[in-house]
Amino acid sequence: MDRDELVDLTRRALKIATDKTTDMTVSERRQPAAAYTDQERFRRERELVLRSPQLVGYRSELPTPGSYTTKTVMDVPVLLTRGSDGVVRAFQNICAHRQAPVAQGCGEAERFVCPFHAWTYDNRGCFVGGPGREGFPTTLGSGAPGTGPALTELPAAEHSGFLWVGLRPQDGPLDIATHLGELGPELESWNIGNWAPVGEKVLDAQANWKFVLDTFAENYHFATVHKDTFALFTRSNCALFDSFGPHHRLVFPMRNIVDLQDQPEESWEPLNNFVVIYALFPNIVLSCTVANGEVFRVYPGREAGHSVTYHQNASPMDLTDEATRKAADDIFEYAHATVRDEDFRLAGDIQRAFASGARPELVFGRNEPGLHHRHAAIDEALGEKLGG
Repeated sequence: MDRDELVDLTRRALKIATDKTTDMTVSERRQPAAAYTDQERFRRERELVLRSPQLVGYRSELPTPGSYTTKTVMDVPVLLTRGSDGVVRAFQNICAHRQAPVAQGCGEAERFVCPFHAWTYDNRGCFVGGPGREGFPTTLGSGAPGTGPALTELPAAEHSGFLWVGLRPQDGPLDIATHLGELGPELESWNIGNWAPVGEKVLDAQANWKFVLDTFAENYHFATVHKDTFALFTRSNCALFDSFGPHHRLVFPMRNIVDLQDQPEESWEPLNNFVVIYALFPNIVLSCTVANGEVFRVYPGREAGHSVTYHQNASPMDLTDEATRKAADDIFEYAHATVRDEDFRLAGDIQRAFASGARPELVFGRNEPGLHHRHAAIDEALGEKLGG
């Protein structure tokens, strides 16, 4: 976003903070509790996520030709590489022999050697050698370059500062520009993709994947759930909402935003006064501040009442400095611990209430437009309306 757009958001955020209100929908929405417990619905939602482009990390995780990183996406082990041509490629991180992972962690490598039997692949996924060739005359063939087995390549893209993969090779190339629509240039403008990765943590939750996403779709709960953490510096029940097709953006004003009333707009520093939360359909949350670019990759788990979330953070600070690195790590740990110990702990309790069947429905308030939008978008994608 350019400064004019940021100032416009600041004006809007300042007004709702001053008026002590929030963006609202026309009416409430009644949501069946079965939306979070029904196994058949869960199966269809899982297929929706599987066929959707998946944001899996930052451009800066593959900084140079020869760099690589590994991910787990919907239980699929994934290897991403940047070739000598600068192109990002993705593969199932699974050896063609006995399916062991061929890479761990991240770094730089021209070759990936399976730890089980030393079958070796280059960073384009091609088999380049291994012992005991005589035992595999059909699989390994003549041994000429390009004739042996290969890692299964996945659709991959580098777009808006982020790394993307598709989990279905048969679906062909990814079209992230179309997927993101007008939101793509806005994401790129943050430059988060070039920030330094801080780390990645995993949250395994006994809660439906949509309910986990729901916790990022409103700040109505801040004054109670986060009264001693996020609510100390961010306003509760005060947010801007804008939709972009199936995606949306929320702006959470900081407590100090009302100080801008007496300051000329030319002196405003917009990003010091709010947090921006993007919901990228169907299962990604991106939280942006002047100092952090957090990604939450939320995946349906084993069943309707289970999910797995990968939480990453990136910083614009110079992390080669030891003190700065510690500060970035501390910020990440604070945010992660707050989500884990406050949001996710309560989510487990609520999921058990859903599963009990004691109450057949819940309600989304007019002050929770992010919830209305996300669930309506999923309903539309599946051709099945649950709430209303």
